[in-house]
Amino acid sequence: MTLFPRLALVLLLLPLAACGGAPEGVRPVSAAAQTLNDNTLKLARATLVNGDVAAARDLYAQAEKRDPGNLEARMGVGDCDLLLGDSEKARLDYAAAVQRFPKALEPVLALGRIDLMQRHIEDGVAHYNQARTLASLDPRPLLGLGAADDLQGKHEEAQAYYRMALALKPDDMGARNDLGLSLALSGHPRQAINVLLDIAGAVNAPPQARQNLALAYGLDGNAAAAESILEADHANRTVVQNDLDYYHFLRSRMPAGGGS
Repeated sequence: MTLFPRLALVLLLLPLAACGGAPEGVRPVSAAAQTLNDNTLKLARATLVNGDVAAARDLYAQAEKRDPGNLEARMGVGDCDLLLGDSEKARLDYAAAVQRFPKALEPVLALGRIDLMQRHIEDGVAHYNQARTLASLDPRPLLGLGAADDLQGKHEEAQAYYRMALALKPDDMGARNDLGLSLALSGHPRQAINVLLDIAGAVNAPPQARQNLALAYGLDGNAAAAESILEADHANRTVVQNDLDYYHFLRSRMPAGGGS
């Protein structure tokens, strides 16, 4: 089965890791300018969390202009451009970050994320492999490689990557979420339910986990359990019914004997 509903994978804005010092050739800023920039970045983060993406972008751009060697500022501009719907501009932002910070993991992951969003699978695989060489013990490149395989219907290969990520970080909820979705789509909804039940109710679980658990129940033929989750998350009955109909359609496409 190659259908891939709603892309409920954990591939969107990845957490920004601690940034290193300024890249070679960039003059360090003064202590006063650094303090001002720290405050600007703090305000940018808060503004983004509050949903004002355009204002957050302006703040990140101010911080980057003041300190071109600040990776968080550069990535913030790119993330905001992506959230504003300009994926090509975001790609240029991240590509510039790769050039300026050749040892940084985050911009390479971001390029891979855009590649998969635009279905440039080979480019995405190349970027995630590049990220893997930069940080062999970070599970995020493995999640990207797994997502690339899932998008191509190569679910067993994808699940191998997710399990490798879990071997590196057993409590990684993103990896568990993606493994559960992949299991559901590959005709193993009961296994998916077992994986997703462990995380769907956790406070810090990815928001996609409950969606994927509902999907797994629907593919397993337990429409009542799927409906219960959907009704808890959606006040609109039409949305709930559309999702239930979608699960029924996907279940009808599952190979005979599925549901393990």
